[in-house]
Amino acid sequence: MPFFRKHEEALIAGVQLAVFVFVMTAIVYESQRGINAKIADYADALYFTVTALTTTGFGDITLEGKFGKLLSVFIMICGVTLFLRLAQAMFRPRKVRFPCPSCGLQRHEPDAVHCKACGTRLAIPDEGRD
Repeated sequence: MPFFRKHEEALIAGVQLAVFVFVMTAIVYESQRGINAKIADYADALYFTVTALTTTGFGDITLEGKFGKLLSVFIMICGVTLFLRLAQAMFRPRKVRFPCPSCGLQRHEPDAVHCKACGTRLAIPDEGRD
């Protein structure tokens, strides 16, 4: 589908972020449900994960023990990284997939004449022109 092909990187980054949120939420819930009174259900774990992921950290829910602290740090570091990757995928100029016949580099600027890696002349097809 043209929409998915055009926005492939942003969609993949968004899906990776969503998967990370739900996996981390499950880990928070499973590791804290018996020992932390503030994590009563999955919604509490999701709330904590999102506040840690965005580094907002309201402080009304904190994870217990050393594992909880390390898990919080991991969520924060990965959260910042994934948000930056999503923003980069959304706002970076779009590249086209066209393999270089010499070195095999897959992604090039839409108006590239030569491959950045090896200098081989490219013949990237232009949509709308024969």
